[in-house]
Amino acid sequence: MQLKKWKAFIQKHFFFSFKSTIISLYLPVMILFIAIMGGVSYFLAADQIKENAYKNIDDTVFQTTGYLENRFTDVFEQLVSLANDPTMNAIIANDPDDIDPKDYISFNNHLNQIFINYNSMIEAILVDMHDGKFQLTKNDGQTNFVRFQFEEYAQKFTGSKEGYYWRNLHADDIFYGTNSEPNNVISVFKLVGTAQSKAHGIVLFNLRGDYFERIFNESLLGENGYLALISEDGSVLSKQVEEEYIIDETVVQYAQRADAERGQFEFQKPGGKEMVVIYDTMELNNWKVAAVFPQEDVLQKVNYIKYVTITLILCLMIVAVAISNVFARYITGPIRSLVQNMKLVNEQNIAIPTEPSEHVMKEMKILNHGMEEMMQKLNKLIEQVKVEQEEKRRLEYAILYAQITPHFLYNTLYSIKSLSDMGMNEEASAMISALSNFFRISISKGRELITVAEEIEHIRSYLFIQEMRYGDDFSYEIQIDEGLGHYQIMKLTLQPLVENALYHGVKQTRGEGKILVSVREEKEQLILSVQDNGKGIPPEKLAAIRREIYQKGSEKQTTGIGLNSVHERIGLHFGLDYGLIIESEEGKGTAITLTIPKREQGVRRA
Repeated sequence: MQLKKWKAFIQKHFFFSFKSTIISLYLPVMILFIAIMGGVSYFLAADQIKENAYKNIDDTVFQTTGYLENRFTDVFEQLVSLANDPTMNAIIANDPDDIDPKDYISFNNHLNQIFINYNSMIEAILVDMHDGKFQLTKNDGQTNFVRFQFEEYAQKFTGSKEGYYWRNLHADDIFYGTNSEPNNVISVFKLVGTAQSKAHGIVLFNLRGDYFERIFNESLLGENGYLALISEDGSVLSKQVEEEYIIDETVVQYAQRADAERGQFEFQKPGGKEMVVIYDTMELNNWKVAAVFPQEDVLQKVNYIKYVTITLILCLMIVAVAISNVFARYITGPIRSLVQNMKLVNEQNIAIPTEPSEHVMKEMKILNHGMEEMMQKLNKLIEQVKVEQEEKRRLEYAILYAQITPHFLYNTLYSIKSLSDMGMNEEASAMISALSNFFRISISKGRELITVAEEIEHIRSYLFIQEMRYGDDFSYEIQIDEGLGHYQIMKLTLQPLVENALYHGVKQTRGEGKILVSVREEKEQLILSVQDNGKGIPPEKLAAIRREIYQKGSEKQTTGIGLNSVHERIGLHFGLDYGLIIESEEGKGTAITLTIPKREQGVRRA
């Protein structure tokens, strides 16, 4: 009862007229679609914003890494050139007292040139050999003395075969000036020799820390985002941020151990901040440039879009209500006019005027338009029926394949059993291999088109099996022109023709029968032929066979299903211009020629 009351209530207030029915059905659908489109648009926009933000940050990291690596490479090349300077080798090999002044001047000039050219990056240069007995320095003139202990560096820095090392941002522990606080520098240096060698020392470049800080500060990563330079000996942040955004030692170690040269990962701070790290690696020293930023910075714009989307959806819903009312009036207007005309006819029993008003004529046009649409749909249904009929025909051919196989399989298996019973295991094994290959190509992973080479292999297996079964009753020969094996052909095309030649040709005549299979080309066509020297076909029967094959609708009483199947399948796949040609002379044999277009594997008919 309660359900009936609700149904009556809905009927009374929502479906009492054509107009109310349209509004009641159309409006919820429109609102639903607006909500779905708004939601989908929001999620797509949110994902796109997040993706773009990550892409921009990744580009920033990539560009910063490339720039730093270029600058580092320039400085490193100068260090290598200085360390490999012939004068340097002479200084290492000789005692300090024996160094030629000319070598000293030449080496000092080389030092000056490097310092002048790269002064924007290099803060100081130190060359210290023979425990300080030979020492050259280049700096801005603000240092009072130099303190360098080779043993201390030799113990701390190990593992490089060539003696080159990089040191991340640190307080300068070699050059001391009047200022009590040393400058922060990045060092690249080469240790020459060992503590036990006769000659040892260092060639060191101190790079300005503020130079790299300026580069990092140029990257805009939001209020709480920053760049970090991560190496094995620590990390450097581009700017000061609150503690809740700073990467800790665990994150630094994870980034140091990352195998991928470029990538990203996320971590959560103890305070609950979701942080994202996007990094890239310099090939020169395996240092990583990492952008670190809170995920909420990226999601701020996403939240803004969410609120805008909700507001827009609400506005569109209001507009939808108004539009649905207008549409309902517009749609039901002609129907109301038609109803009024019908009422006049029924109630007043008068005929519709022979010259209808303009309004009625428009309604007739609508009816005509509806009829046209109905005819279009009818045509589509007819086309659909044609497609279904063609598909049915294809299924009938698929059933045809299955009809051919069981009889052949039964006889072959029985022959294999006979060979096994007689102890002819090798012959039985060869027959099983041929049978397996026969069915492998028959199935061919569901493909309808296979290569000519595969079809030839298929009938070769078939003839091998039949030869094993019938002994010397017949022989066969296969001729195929070179270079034709890769063209396409319908599978199970030649096998029915060969089977027809065997059972209706050579098996029906005395003496040794022979079957010849050939494949040749003529211009853009392939000519495939199956010939036998059997008893041939009488002229009357040959005419009946041709009539049944070439004339649609004729009863198939003479040819059976093999030849018809091949001819019709070829016509379906390659066109009606292609098919079988049967020639036979009674007492001399039969030749069946098959013509198909040359199409390579993978090329489809337009």
